[in-house]
Amino acid sequence: MTTDPQKAPGLAARINAEALAETIRESVVVLDTDLRVLAANRAFLETFRVTREEIENRLLCEAGGGQWNIPALLAALRETFVAQAELRNREVSHEFPGIGPKILLLNTRQIAGEKGSKPSLLLAIEDLTEQRQAVEELRKQSELLHLAHDAIMVRNVDSVILFWNRGAEETYGWSAMDACGNVSHKFLQTEFPEPFDQLNEKLINRGWWEGELVHLTRSGKRITVASRQVLQRDNLGQTVGILEINRDVTLRKEAEEALRNLSARLLQLQDEERRRIARELHDSTGQSLAALVIHLSAVSAKLSEIDSSATELLREAIMLSQQASDQVRTLSYLLYPPTLDYAGLKSALEWYIDGFTQRSKVKVDLDVSIGPARLAENVERTLFRIVQESLTNIFRHSGSETASVRVTRNSAGVRLEVADTGRGIPSDVLAALNSSGGQMGVGVRGMRERVRQLGGWLQIKSGPDGTTIIVNLPTDVAAHETGRSLASSAI
Repeated sequence: MTTDPQKAPGLAARINAEALAETIRESVVVLDTDLRVLAANRAFLETFRVTREEIENRLLCEAGGGQWNIPALLAALRETFVAQAELRNREVSHEFPGIGPKILLLNTRQIAGEKGSKPSLLLAIEDLTEQRQAVEELRKQSELLHLAHDAIMVRNVDSVILFWNRGAEETYGWSAMDACGNVSHKFLQTEFPEPFDQLNEKLINRGWWEGELVHLTRSGKRITVASRQVLQRDNLGQTVGILEINRDVTLRKEAEEALRNLSARLLQLQDEERRRIARELHDSTGQSLAALVIHLSAVSAKLSEIDSSATELLREAIMLSQQASDQVRTLSYLLYPPTLDYAGLKSALEWYIDGFTQRSKVKVDLDVSIGPARLAENVERTLFRIVQESLTNIFRHSGSETASVRVTRNSAGVRLEVADTGRGIPSDVLAALNSSGGQMGVGVRGMRERVRQLGGWLQIKSGPDGTTIIVNLPTDVAAHETGRSLASSAI
């Protein structure tokens, strides 16, 4: 210190105060009765960007180039000397030249002088600027969160709700006062798509989680929400909270379910209509054509003795009638093979693949290992249709000269694999085919819908060596339906 003790009353008090002030983070300055700066701690110098030479032994209103020329503050400090009082949590806002606006919290305490010398004043200054800015920023963010229609909550690491926006109040019916302080998944009776511990582990490891949850509202209704959860971390990387944003998708899920049910019904009606048309073609049109061939043959036998030229025309008519009869029979079987009903999946596939190979020249290897027991009717029909559609696609698009069909059955259910050795499917098209929301052709969509109705899954794998369609159906739908009558469904 460079201040002359003879010119600075209360030097001992000033030195003691300064030694103590250097150990704290708040700005501290010591003033005499004229509001002259006797000492200031390091925090004061750093906060207000001044040196000791610029402020010590100068009037406060002149210190640091006049940055402390704040009339209201100076008047209040003088009043404390006159009234021998103290300032308690006095808040001051001021624009400091070269520094900018600051919000300061002031507290004072008088220090008695030694041997009749004048007292001095200890002024403690707490800078609230960053704190208030943070609070204001948080208030703005909070207001934005409140404006969102989605349900937004903030949880701590123990899943206790700390923040609950107006969107959450509208979605769930509970106010913020009702929700805050409760463990979120217990409060909302959450149904998770996987065990909570596994979900939480994914959230911690990746820093985020997305999926669908089922929650209970105040009215007792269970709703489905599309949930996104993100970890909030501090500057040290420690998790301090979890931001969860939930959007009510119950109506959308109900609409999707209704659409799936409609699709399933349409597939059922399609199969029933195919069966009816196949029966009509087989029993009516096919029989009529067969009778026509017989009658034409009889006429030809009698006419051969009268007119040989007419006999040749009849022979051609018989041949055309026989071709038409064969085509009707083939069409009938393709629409709905009666073999599937009275002989089962293996026989139906053998018949279909034999005809497919003759028509397309694609050699197909068939392996059906499902045991002696029949599969359920809807399972056999689904597997047959998928093989039918898959082989058609192989002939049309793959360029493969060979294919394989493998059906196996075990304790887990039934697995179907249809593979080719063709050119494969482009990666972008393959991604769309395997995506639930991707664009799919009618054939693939129909296959996937049939499998979904039975609780199974369908996957398409493809590469430069060919394409494989894999279908898995669970055990409970693969079991043979007791009391199933084959004769009643045969064509």
